Amino acid sequence: MKLSRYNFLRQYDDATIFFNATTCALAVVDENFLRVLDDVKNNSYDEKNCDAQLIADMKNSGCLVEDDVDELERLEFYRNLSKYDMTNFGLTIAPTLDCNFRCKYCFETHPKGQMNSETQAALVNFVEQHLERAKNFSVTWYGGEPLLAKEIIWSLSEKFLALCKKFNVNYDAFIITNASLLDDSDVENFKRYKIHGAQITIDGIKEIHDSRRRNVTGESTFDKLIDRVNLLLNENLSVIVRINIDKENIARVDELLDVLAERIDKHADLKIDFGQVSPFTDICKSIESDCYNNEQFADIMIPLYSKVLARGFTVNKMAAYPVPRVNFCCVDYVNSFVVDNRGELYRCWNHVGNLKCSSGNVNDGDNLTLEKNYLSWIQWNPIKHIKCRECNYLPICMGGCPDAMRNSNDKQPVCGAVKYNLDKVLNHYYEQLKGAI
Repeated sequence: MKLSRYNFLRQYDDATIFFNATTCALAVVDENFLRVLDDVKNNSYDEKNCDAQLIADMKNSGCLVEDDVDELERLEFYRNLSKYDMTNFGLTIAPTLDCNFRCKYCFETHPKGQMNSETQAALVNFVEQHLERAKNFSVTWYGGEPLLAKEIIWSLSEKFLALCKKFNVNYDAFIITNASLLDDSDVENFKRYKIHGAQITIDGIKEIHDSRRRNVTGESTFDKLIDRVNLLLNENLSVIVRINIDKENIARVDELLDVLAERIDKHADLKIDFGQVSPFTDICKSIESDCYNNEQFADIMIPLYSKVLARGFTVNKMAAYPVPRVNFCCVDYVNSFVVDNRGELYRCWNHVGNLKCSSGNVNDGDNLTLEKNYLSWIQWNPIKHIKCRECNYLPICMGGCPDAMRNSNDKQPVCGAVKYNLDKVLNHYYEQLKGAI
């Protein structure tokens, strides 16, 4: 028996906290637990002399592993198992790249045009080919502003549902929208076409939101979005309000949360998430000086989520508490794609609309070969980098954003926020465990 390389022990007040990055188990531990750790470390461990339940719990938590287990090898095995799984098929679809907002930090150019009927038919054929081996199919409607192309969403959704019925595949969908075009009648279509929820961005109180997320007509959208959030929640659809944070709006987040608490009818059902504004492309480089880097953003995350909880909202658990992640994002899965209105296929959301990053086009039909760009992204593996191989945060970071790594000066993995704020996160949840917050 040996100790996991991914164990963390921290002292808070008079308590010792245990966390394991492979399982994300968290516990306040006692002297018996610590005695086992010392015995294993000093090669004096004898399971017969230990409490059976304690040892079982320590094994289940990931704290203790068998001598012949190579944790890094095991992590890579499960990473590959997930990466090459063909039973889960995911599409992020931008039926248009046009948008009726001009947000100051947006990385897109918003060309006019919507997905034409030929490309829609080609996309349906592309989906059908993948559903023959799939058990689950998930779609995220994206843009631009996807609700500029409502009829395309409804039409494609109907065809996707018919295919899922044909192949006995589970289907679900989600939409990322600015919600300014969301009509009352759209809610019935959300339900009909299994769009179970929406992410809507509100960046501050009225004056701040309207200055950062500008409508092309110049009209205010803040009050309309509050109304749309209420509409969806009252119809029992899931809503995540995303607040994109940078140095410009951080000081007035409390005011926005107070407004949401006052004006959202079912605010206990509302999920709040915080986005880190980043200059992904040359288009949004002008806002770089206002952006937090990962380490700086890590410092403000727990205080932000504490404010959310204090007002009775729901927190996006993945954002607040680490989760085991054998893969970082959709880039890491062979059966996940981003497709734009022209039918171009991409690996990363940040690349949508950039033809240099395309891996092919669904209009190529049977002649589509996913090699250009596709293979280089699929072969991305943080475990190949010594920086990650030797890091005990690896199972909860998995190398950070692959696109950030490619854009970095040294072409090395860029550590995620969890590398910098894990102690604060554990301390926060320890306070919850003991009922202090």
